[in-house]
Amino acid sequence: MLTLLLALNLLLDEGNSPFPMTAVPDVVTPQPTPVADEPHPIGTVQREEFYVLQSEAPLFVVSSPPGLVEITHEQGPLMARGRFAGGGGKTETRMLLGDHLYFVDAVQSGTVELIVIPVGATEAEQIQRQLVEVQAGPRPPPQPDTDTDTEPEPEPDGIPVDDTGGFRVLLLLDESADPDTLTAVDSLNTVRWLDENTDDWRRWDRSTAETDGELDKEEPVWRRIWQAARPALPEGPQLLIIQGKTITVRPLTSQVVQELEVAK
Repeated sequence: MLTLLLALNLLLDEGNSPFPMTAVPDVVTPQPTPVADEPHPIGTVQREEFYVLQSEAPLFVVSSPPGLVEITHEQGPLMARGRFAGGGGKTETRMLLGDHLYFVDAVQSGTVELIVIPVGATEAEQIQRQLVEVQAGPRPPPQPDTDTDTEPEPEPDGIPVDDTGGFRVLLLLDESADPDTLTAVDSLNTVRWLDENTDDWRRWDRSTAETDGELDKEEPVWRRIWQAARPALPEGPQLLIIQGKTITVRPLTSQVVQELEVAK
């Protein structure tokens, strides 16, 4: 942990590279292959790995060629948990201390050059570059939804009924209907539309319709419509649109003609 904090502090010192750096061993022991005794920029990023540039000052970060990585700017400091580039593939939690954090996400395999330009830079020497090997691999296919506990959404339309032979409308009112709805239902505009555009229509009071003796006076086709729709009807005024073998139920409102125009 001490080594990680020292490495992060070195990274954030003015003048140091913003690129993520390799860790430095606490003790360097003699080995056949020389071991670097200084951190150096990490040159590989894989899909679903964090590759983060950290800076106290804002930067322009450009990738060339475009399309191999996506670069996202976040305000720091912040804590991130996941797999980090150069971290050996293990999941870990790191505190990212820079005020400006630039996350580089692998999109497509290839070699990309990251070009870092401090905002307001006036000298070419202030520009830093780093080649990074992007190992994106194939994008995994979307997982099918296996949640068997989720019931399918019921169809909003479609109460079946024996063929009614045309386009019919039933305006079903009750005592909860507001004045605007009553005015619209009784308006000459609504009556004219129904007369001109339907094969037949009815305006019923719900309490009357639910009285079997009154319903017996109706034509057989309307009795079939009522028997099919009645068990599924919500409370309140309803607009029933009957087209052949299907009954569609909508709340009956002052916009009744507009609803019918859409349905037809």
